[in-house]
Amino acid sequence: MSIYAYALLVPTESPLVLPFGMERNIELVYSSGLAAIVEPEISLEAIQATDEHLLQAVLNHDRVIRELFQQTPLLPLRFGRGFTSQEKLLNHLEKHQEQYLEALTHLADKVEYTLKMTPCDLLDESDSIDARGKAYLLAKKQRYQTQQAFQAQQCEQWELLSQLILKTYTNVICETRQSDVRQIHFLAQRNDSTLSTQLFSLWQVQCSHWQLALSEPLPPYHFLENTLI
Repeated sequence: MSIYAYALLVPTESPLVLPFGMERNIELVYSSGLAAIVEPEISLEAIQATDEHLLQAVLNHDRVIRELFQQTPLLPLRFGRGFTSQEKLLNHLEKHQEQYLEALTHLADKVEYTLKMTPCDLLDESDSIDARGKAYLLAKKQRYQTQQAFQAQQCEQWELLSQLILKTYTNVICETRQSDVRQIHFLAQRNDSTLSTQLFSLWQVQCSHWQLALSEPLPPYHFLENTLI
């Protein structure tokens, strides 16, 4: 059995509404200006025993972090992080206290957004070409050229939007690993109302060859590589 750790935060004066964890209520463990959100008596082997158990555990891990993040800034921890005793957890927090507090201070007023970009398809009219012989071949060639120009414009719009976001936000991660979907993760102010009301509409107009979707405000999952335990 382990003490399962979800997140770190700075203790607040107002009490938090602690959500239910994977199997029981979660708890706060305090250590010199830090608090860890934990769930005791969790078997890491059991929650990963089958694909079904693993998926449910991952969803619960994310749910707990999101519910708490709506109430207070925090550092989300990677899925599957546990400690064999509370003493080892406290020792770790004391050892890395400065690092974690610095990260919490930096991220205190920020949230993460994910902008998902799905490429639009150019309407295929090849089946409706009413021509034969050379005229048909010419129409097919023109269709191919139109498709190539459309895809080139898609690339240009992707580059334009990436640069616009990089100029607007200092913490940005662009993902192009999938050919059909691209994502941009960035940090914004927690109360940035212009993002959803103005900027997103502007981005969609400028990227007419893409379908854009903006996430809800999220914990800073993609900006903690050097701070996660």
